[in-house]
Amino acid sequence: MPVSQLIDSHCHLDFECFDEDRAQVIQRALDNHIHNIVIPGTQKIFWDRIKQLCSQHKQLHACYGLHPYWVNEHDKQDINQLNKYIENSRPVAIGECGLDFRPQQADKETQLYFFESQLDIAANHQLPIVIHSVKATDTVIQTIKKFKNLKGMVHSYSGSVEQAKQLIDLNFYISVGASATYDNAKKIKQVVKDIPLTSLLLETDAPDQPDLNHLNKRNEPAYLVNTLQAIAELREESADIIAEQTTTNAKNLFKI
Repeated sequence: MPVSQLIDSHCHLDFECFDEDRAQVIQRALDNHIHNIVIPGTQKIFWDRIKQLCSQHKQLHACYGLHPYWVNEHDKQDINQLNKYIENSRPVAIGECGLDFRPQQADKETQLYFFESQLDIAANHQLPIVIHSVKATDTVIQTIKKFKNLKGMVHSYSGSVEQAKQLIDLNFYISVGASATYDNAKKIKQVVKDIPLTSLLLETDAPDQPDLNHLNKRNEPAYLVNTLQAIAELREESADIIAEQTTTNAKNLFKI
């Protein structure tokens, strides 16, 4: 168990599956040294829910965005609404937004419209951006390059080491979740070994993506320590050093 404080850089603690025991989930996180949790937005209808939750708990930090998974449910007017919402309720970041090129997802052109629009908002407000990228890392990199002075994170990273280094050069952090605990996750394990510790963030993506010890169960922030331990073993570094640096990284990015 690390002594240093940890930050869960990506957790959907506003989701309804936490409604019955959210206070206990937050307490278990604190008991496991997770003192800050960043909550990304997915759809306009949930921004108020996130805002209220974060106002009730000082260790929770809001992001507002439009997730590519629900792109067919977004309206183009939602971009204007997002811009206004950020002006009135300044979050720690814009997102979660991005690209999801799995076959069952919405057409790429629509996804790119919402992604580029949110990158533009992030650049204009000088806020970091939280990016979802599935089977789309090269396009994400090329799209980021269209904008100046962006910074942010790619959450639940699934790209290659080379792509990670390109993102790092563009001022982005690589955020790693519980896939680092899976036996067959050779690609992400290589990324964890090869990127600088100064570019790494830790996340749970709870309630999704549980670690090897909690397969088929609801994920939660307290389990971040299992990902930390797996990364410490992969890098052959102490968990405390990794906890301290990834916490510093998250504080630098999100200004928390």
